[in-house]
Amino acid sequence: MSSTPSSPSARPSPRKGPRRRRRQRTVAPLAASGSQQMTLRRAPNIWAFVLLGGVLGAVVGVLVGLSGGGSAQFTQGAVTLFMVSVCTVLGLGAGAVVALVLDRVSVARARAVTTEVVDGDEDDSAGAPADGPRPTDPRA
Repeated sequence: MSSTPSSPSARPSPRKGPRRRRRQRTVAPLAASGSQQMTLRRAPNIWAFVLLGGVLGAVVGVLVGLSGGGSAQFTQGAVTLFMVSVCTVLGLGAGAVVALVLDRVSVARARAVTTEVVDGDEDDSAGAPADGPRPTDPRA
């Protein structure tokens, strides 16, 4: 027997499985002035599509549950609740699929545009110093 206690925090725990590397984003710095090439695309808000799909699925579930006939085994409320839950999950999945398809379409439709880089302090007509609070600043 060993007289020194082994503490679990003394040894680092080995990770199981291969390590995943994080993808590094490369961001091109903006030019000081002049024009710059950028990619323009309209990406859908995925969570809005998922939420809309869930709400539409719940509405369809209510309609299907209430339109069915009564049963001796299950009450109308139980059938409606079951249909709402099933259709909501299906609607969430359908909304996610639609959003991902639209996202891929927006990547395919992306186009390169030329933008003009303008210094934001040039149009300051109030004469306030650049490092001071601006008139529209809520801290002022």
